[in-house]
Amino acid sequence: MTGNPYFGLRFYGVTGLVLGEIDMNLSGGIGIRFDRDEAANEDVTMGTIAVTGAGSHAVETWNIDGLTIDSVIARDCGECGLLLQNSINVDVGLVDGNNVGANTGYGTLRFANRNGRLASGSYDTNVRVDSVKSRGGGRGVFCVSESGGATISNVDLADNGNNAILIENCYNVDVSGTVDGGGEVRLAARTEFEGNRDITLDLEVNNNSVRESPCGENSQITITGDARVDVC
Repeated sequence: MTGNPYFGLRFYGVTGLVLGEIDMNLSGGIGIRFDRDEAANEDVTMGTIAVTGAGSHAVETWNIDGLTIDSVIARDCGECGLLLQNSINVDVGLVDGNNVGANTGYGTLRFANRNGRLASGSYDTNVRVDSVKSRGGGRGVFCVSESGGATISNVDLADNGNNAILIENCYNVDVSGTVDGGGEVRLAARTEFEGNRDITLDLEVNNNSVRESPCGENSQITITGDARVDVC
């Protein structure tokens, strides 16, 4: 797909949707969007989704129970590579972003709006991402607004223009891997939600800093490398 669509592909109320190998070379718009205010979705599968030049997100999801993605490859996109919102039971192979979300608070991978919160209200692990690679752009990994229940097995983040990692008001998030340069690795909180809880970081961080403020509950933070570390 080429051009400047408002939405390249737009879905809601789907069950058993399969999207294969998709290549979008855009000059604006959103690549793939699952709507927020329409019927929910179940059992969605995507292959490799490659999006270049979206003005907004490469892939944005809302309200999916059961999502499997092989990979999202985002280049020169204005906001997020992969944005997951209010979705559960998610398995993602790779999210690879280069110059994604530059000069914004967005970034390569973002969890938001209670992503990973199960129907019971618990945050048992149900969102699994094998690998995130991010170069430049805005943030590398961003978790916000009561999201969680997530494991990212390996991050490879370098030279992000904003936070390499920002975890803000999230619960049961486990991130491992490496960070080189970019904005600080930060655990933060806004007052309108409960603070961070059960955050585990096992990272090699160089040419950067790691800061936790305010203190979360049951943070488990292991940092190697030359980073400046200021955690609770």
